[in-house]
Amino acid sequence: MTMPVADHAREAARSLRAAGQRTLLALVGIVVGIGAVIALLTTGGIAKSEAIKQFQSLGTDMLSVVALTGSRGSPGQRDALSAADAAQLRQLSTIVAAAPYTLDSVEVAIGKRNHSFRRLGVTAAFSGMYRLQLTAGRFITPFDGRQAFAVLGANVARILRESGIAPQPGLQLQLDRSIYTVVGMLAQTNASPPGMRLNDSILIPLPLAERELATKELQSITLRTAPGVHHLAATRDVQDHFQLTAPEMTIRIDSPVPIIEQMEAQMRLFALLLGAVGGISLVVGGFGVMNAMLASVAERRLEIGIRRALGARRGDVQRQFLAESVLLCLAGGLLGALLGIGASAIISAFSGWSWEWSPTAVALGVGTACAAGLFFGFYPARQAARLDPIAAMRDR
Repeated sequence: MTMPVADHAREAARSLRAAGQRTLLALVGIVVGIGAVIALLTTGGIAKSEAIKQFQSLGTDMLSVVALTGSRGSPGQRDALSAADAAQLRQLSTIVAAAPYTLDSVEVAIGKRNHSFRRLGVTAAFSGMYRLQLTAGRFITPFDGRQAFAVLGANVARILRESGIAPQPGLQLQLDRSIYTVVGMLAQTNASPPGMRLNDSILIPLPLAERELATKELQSITLRTAPGVHHLAATRDVQDHFQLTAPEMTIRIDSPVPIIEQMEAQMRLFALLLGAVGGISLVVGGFGVMNAMLASVAERRLEIGIRRALGARRGDVQRQFLAESVLLCLAGGLLGALLGIGASAIISAFSGWSWEWSPTAVALGVGTACAAGLFFGFYPARQAARLDPIAAMRDR
């Protein structure tokens, strides 16, 4: 008659408690292995969400137009974007907003030191395009024209404050050889055009920037597509526009959608690599379980022989040792799940990420622990089941 599963579980629990130190050492290996798997998978998922969130915070309905180096083979040809291009692109049916900008570096004397910042020439549309928030004052308006007004990035305002200068509207700052009046200050932001740090930038009216730089060439034009318009359709319209107005100019149009899709694919691969690293720890812990079970079989030869002599079948003995292995790994899996969740929460807190636990990772970790118990416990259980009862009792 086959022994009930509940009886196997109770007997396994008693045997594991009796093993004491050996059980504890094997349990530590499983706890660390499962904890590593869950912590790495959960942290990888959170990192993926945070990275993608930064792109999606700006919206997936944006396009960035950049002019590449073209050819000036004949008069009238050009190889740079202009404010007129932005105005014309705004008239396309697939585009609802256009924000052109220029970019250069500027030296600012703060206290006894000169600091280098980025100077952006922007229009009023730039603030709405990147959803910028102000801590004081106002943003650039269409009425500013070429007046020497400036909006400070968050880090620029912080450096002024640390130097004993109160950053506030009305403050006079010297940028290179010109005096600017501060009209506003930006809140800290992660939104930014590609390759730019808005927190370390000083924003001025675009017409003024064109005069300061003595050129009307733009760094880029950021576009927002109309609701419901696919980014490929908007891209084709922009390409067709430049093909008609400036066929000699080579442009590049970037969309966050392919970048997000590529990032998701890379993060999936990253999660697999993290899982593989955690799996190595689990394998090491599994071999510790196998070693503990083999030692248990060697110590309990008399017990096995007596049970066989009293009528226990090989299957009963094998299931008994498998139950011990699975119970050990299940307990390690549950404790490891708590360890992994706690570790991921601590990592998220230090990184400033929004923490959320992954039920899938926990279920996968605990399920893997049970599978490891079966896999690493099978050989010791089979060895126990194959012991000859007479030889086992004679050895004692």
